[in-house]
Amino acid sequence: MLFTVAAFAQSERTTDFGGIVSAEAEVGLGGPFGLSVEEELRFDHNFKQFDRWLNSVGVDYSCLHNRMNIGLTADYIRRHNDRGYYENRGRLGLQVTYTEEVRRFKFQVRSKALATFFDERTGEHRVNPRLYWRNRLKVTYQPMNSRFKYALSTELFWLTNDPKKGGIDNLRTVLSVDYRLSRRYYLSAFARMDNDLWVNEPVDRFYLGLTFKAKY
Repeated sequence: MLFTVAAFAQSERTTDFGGIVSAEAEVGLGGPFGLSVEEELRFDHNFKQFDRWLNSVGVDYSCLHNRMNIGLTADYIRRHNDRGYYENRGRLGLQVTYTEEVRRFKFQVRSKALATFFDERTGEHRVNPRLYWRNRLKVTYQPMNSRFKYALSTELFWLTNDPKKGGIDNLRTVLSVDYRLSRRYYLSAFARMDNDLWVNEPVDRFYLGLTFKAKY
């Protein structure tokens, strides 16, 4: 807590607001294996600018009676950069998630390594790929016989391979509520806060989002 407070107090901060709409699908491949796909559109600059389009596909393996999940993801991102135009990015991820359930609560810890690859034809990048190590704690609560499920999570982003900007540079907090439409389909509404830490021009970004989820 003291570390985070010191990071917020480092300099004058600016604020931005945006929105996210996305769709996710999970498909069982038989046994402990699964496949997932995701499409996401994100807007920022007070909802006036299209920020990015993300396409993601992943495979995962569950073990320890479904308490542990190991996943691989590959993403294609069309992202608005700091130079004012859109560029292509590729991203690979490896994550390990551990879950414990206590009555109606579910506690989940996720550690995720991400490598983002930039297109050098659209500009030089000091570090390519950019490597992040992200760690998230998530708590979920679902009342008995209810279609609603509530969740709160916090996540730290650690940039590991930039000698000038390396270290923890972002804190993400998400509050969400899922509504079960049917046995396979869900609708999730969420509020997300991304806070820059230990950077020269910190920005606090607030997003409202809606996600349609399908499980097969």
